[in-house]
Amino acid sequence: MSGANNVCSTGKGLSTLMRPRFGPGMLLQHDDLEQLSAYTREINRLMFRSLFGCGVICGLVVEPEENCGKVCVTIGAGLALDCCGNPVYVPKNITVAVDENCDPNLNPPLYVLLCGTTKCCAPRTSMCATDDDEMSSQCTRERDAFEIRIVRERPKCACGCADHQDPKQGYKEESVKKPEEAKEADCRCVGPHELCYKDHYDGKCDCGECSGASCDCILLASLDRDKDDKWIVDHRVRRFIRPVLMRDPRVEIEEEARRKKSTEQKEEKGEKEKRRYKDAAQQGDVKQQREPRTPARELLAKEPPATEPQAKEPPSRR
Repeated sequence: MSGANNVCSTGKGLSTLMRPRFGPGMLLQHDDLEQLSAYTREINRLMFRSLFGCGVICGLVVEPEENCGKVCVTIGAGLALDCCGNPVYVPKNITVAVDENCDPNLNPPLYVLLCGTTKCCAPRTSMCATDDDEMSSQCTRERDAFEIRIVRERPKCACGCADHQDPKQGYKEESVKKPEEAKEADCRCVGPHELCYKDHYDGKCDCGECSGASCDCILLASLDRDKDDKWIVDHRVRRFIRPVLMRDPRVEIEEEARRKKSTEQKEEKGEKEKRRYKDAAQQGDVKQQREPRTPARELLAKEPPATEPQAKEPPSRR
């Protein structure tokens, strides 16, 4: 049966991805060239958000401190992905004041957000504009940028995990492993039972109702006060998506082959030792068999009989 005859029904559609095609002598416009970068960017965003989702890839550690009564937060350099799959890159550490007015009644908790933005650079006017037309400048470079926000209320569509202070979000303390429970061979992988990663294990491709431009911020940490009224940081609210690197399977195959070869060599060496000891024992038996043995009866016959000592006669008295 041919492949065409085996098809019962078909359904066709168009993808949102579109790449440009050029030909000799073709007149190109600016949107044709724009499509070159647009296609690459869209397919990268699609792959990133489908494979990893949104969250922190590396770095972006939050550290609060107080200087002269002013609370400041330092965010370390790092990389994150928003819900659209856009990378948000912080190239160096940045310090942000929590409250410029030094309000002592600043009520916790506070939330630290990282949001991706863009900046238009190198504007340029059109060279073919007429005198009657207004010469408007166009952006020739678009630079990725970021913004750190410290807010009092957690945004609904910010990318992050459940807040341990809000039981309605489904946070479970037992789902977080303690450092002493982590073993050396543990890959520290998250399980499908954790609510923050459940959609990933269920195979969902987007952020649900928060998909699109409304989800352009990543939750980095929450700030709270301890018993001594000092600000402390909690990173449990951030979603960490750094891929786990696996061991090279080829190396494991080669290691297994080396262990097997070493075991065979040890077994072969043991067999040689056994054969050598067996041969030596057999040679010893042959040598003993070649030497004549004197029967015990002949040895007894050759020995002179034992004589009893005779008692001496007493001297006679004359």
